Amino acid sequence: MKEVPVCFVPRMTLEERKAINVAFNRGTNDMRNSDAPDTLKQALEQCNVFDIAEKLPDLKDCCPCMDMQTVSIAPFLKANQNRWIPYTRNLAQMLRKRGIQMPIIATRDYKIINGIGRLELAAERGDTNVSVVWITDEQAALAQAMLNFLSMDFDIHTRYADLLRYNSFRRVRRVRSTLGWGFIFAHHKKSAVKEYDVTEPKNAETWKRFYGTSVVDFGAGHLTETQILRSIGVRVSPFEPFRIGDKDEIDKAESLRVARAFLADVAAGVKYDSVFISSVLNSVPFREDREHIACLCAALCGPKTRLYAAASSRGHSNWKNVAGANQISERRLKECIFRLEYEGGITLGDFQAKPKVQKYHSQKEFYDLFSPFFERVQIEDVANNVTAICGNPFPVNLKKLKTAIVFEFDLPYPDGSRMGLVDEAIASYEKRLGIAL
Repeated sequence: MKEVPVCFVPRMTLEERKAINVAFNRGTNDMRNSDAPDTLKQALEQCNVFDIAEKLPDLKDCCPCMDMQTVSIAPFLKANQNRWIPYTRNLAQMLRKRGIQMPIIATRDYKIINGIGRLELAAERGDTNVSVVWITDEQAALAQAMLNFLSMDFDIHTRYADLLRYNSFRRVRRVRSTLGWGFIFAHHKKSAVKEYDVTEPKNAETWKRFYGTSVVDFGAGHLTETQILRSIGVRVSPFEPFRIGDKDEIDKAESLRVARAFLADVAAGVKYDSVFISSVLNSVPFREDREHIACLCAALCGPKTRLYAAASSRGHSNWKNVAGANQISERRLKECIFRLEYEGGITLGDFQAKPKVQKYHSQKEFYDLFSPFFERVQIEDVANNVTAICGNPFPVNLKKLKTAIVFEFDLPYPDGSRMGLVDEAIASYEKRLGIAL
């Protein structure tokens, strides 16, 4: 071949190319967001593709995509009514914004074999024509299997592990103006969190009486809760390894400043009434990473300290949607998240730019996470959130603590560097606990 059809795309950074690679491998298949490698593999096996292929003669001419044609969109819309898949349409839009446009694949009766999302997007945009590659009825079954059920294995957890770790930061769009659920669930039983204003004098006194006046905010995000609690006279030690600016870009210098201030409090032996891990464990991509966080926080707890953790549960609509419920809402129609297999309750979203894992927990998983570190672990599932109240910490396991410190205080950053605070963190915990690591 001397010529092949191509799409020219704008220059992209390595991170953008990684993200668009994931989107491309999803967006070229006509699938739903509940589809994952396991369901696709099952569908592929049920198609008996070897038998189908055996019955087809080899092509004598060139690849069918070399004969792409531009034709009227109208007969395709009529022939494919009620076949729309919003998720596939969203992925087609994501790719199109990057300059990636592919033809639809159809039989001569205008039935779409691959590209139903691309057709829907073209119709929404008001396109009168569409690019098509025609195939025969005999080729349709094999094309259906190969183009829609064959997908990359998405071993993102091994190939892109560090990317998932530093993309776990709380996005700018997720800025809060009130305390999150994880800071109030133990005493405020109503689900309408936004109605609770802790800065009101009566609420402030109640909050301090329940949670104390010296706390840790582990995974402090934008430091919104830290600032709110400080405004009512609470001493807060925040830790956030991925502080961001206005455009979802990590500010490493600010991250290190916050981390060092946290370690200074640790070394000073500040006694804490409460330790909060709020809306953090959903974004931590791997179980062992979450165990390190539980270990580090448990080591900060005294006999009377309580640890409060909250994260989205398997009852959350996002998880139900990718697990096959296919709940329909305006927001759902715009989403592009999908399920990963390497651990239960894992989804990947935001992958057009900065792929981010979300972990939806079961009550047992939450219990198993904290029970190695606390004698008392109370787990509940309220308003699609699983919560933990932990007390009576076990004696510190020095080996686990050192491993957790080495991990958490040497986290990766997008520029290829690492946090580099391991020695400082070890010294801080040693001084606090009077031990040698």
